[in-house]
Amino acid sequence: MAAENKMLDATLVESNPDPINLDELKRAGKIFKENAGASILDIGDGISLLEFHTKANSLNDEICEMIMVACGEGARHFDALVIGNRGKHFCAGANLPFVLVSARAEKWADVEKTLRAFQTAAMTLKHGPLPVVAAPFSGALGGGCEVCLHSTRVVASESTHLGLVETGVGLIPAGGGTKELGLHAHYRAAEQGLANPLPALQKSFELIAYAKVSRNGTEAKQIFLTDADSVVVVQESPIAIAKQAALELVRSGHRNGPPQTDVPVLGTKGLRVFQSRIQQMREAKTISEHDAVIQLQVATILCGGNQPAGIQSEQHFLDLEREAFLSLLGTKKTQERIEFLLKNGRPLRN
Repeated sequence: MAAENKMLDATLVESNPDPINLDELKRAGKIFKENAGASILDIGDGISLLEFHTKANSLNDEICEMIMVACGEGARHFDALVIGNRGKHFCAGANLPFVLVSARAEKWADVEKTLRAFQTAAMTLKHGPLPVVAAPFSGALGGGCEVCLHSTRVVASESTHLGLVETGVGLIPAGGGTKELGLHAHYRAAEQGLANPLPALQKSFELIAYAKVSRNGTEAKQIFLTDADSVVVVQESPIAIAKQAALELVRSGHRNGPPQTDVPVLGTKGLRVFQSRIQQMREAKTISEHDAVIQLQVATILCGGNQPAGIQSEQHFLDLEREAFLSLLGTKKTQERIEFLLKNGRPLRN
């Protein structure tokens, strides 16, 4: 096991084709629970696997339901959870057709319910009873990236394109992604002994505002992940190595901590810095008027709202995310961006 520990600590790990065959496990009756969106499989040694199987593995209420089952009922049968699959992509993000149809029909309660379900699922991955190891590959975008950001560890394929891409369709990451990049900024500032987290928050702002996507797994680790995460030289989901990482967490006695209630916020003072920068870019016509609206929402969340500096909880940031998402979805220009992407496969700048 010492060799495996050393291997998992590496930034880039050479790997043979993954030996875990999900189809064989299913034929052997290893399905613990399933619905139309996802399955929970027993992959041995007390480890379960959550496999998405929607179109493009996009997130929906059924996947959120299975996350809750995996971390709830599953915790009575398994010691840890791996998230991976054998599809074309790890997860292509949110179910945009549902979002657009709901917005056009003004079914705001339906959208908010789905947002709350995903936020709850993400927080359960991060703070629930089981260690969680995500095994992304290929596209891990939007909500797929948020799943990774809330997991205890990430073992990513070198093929991984990781990113929060919601601003490209006029929205913001609202499954806890904006919150997590804000928290990462505060962690980086603290590690570097910096009293002012604003420069680190500005880097997080740029990742979100410009929908940065990693070129590969190595870059994903550099800009989105942590030193504890690993990158594997395979093209598919590295489920077997993720399972080893999960077993290591179990052996180490890892326990997820409770939601944070002491997150520092810069509030209005920090927000003014972002507002000035956004206004300058708008005047220089490097961003559109609607881009400026979206970016201001991102900045507001990262700063903890337009309020005095102080301390807030993770839930506060999730509430800000939902409010911003619904506000932007109600605009004509965001709905036009979503429709254009669905029809043409490329973003619209309006």
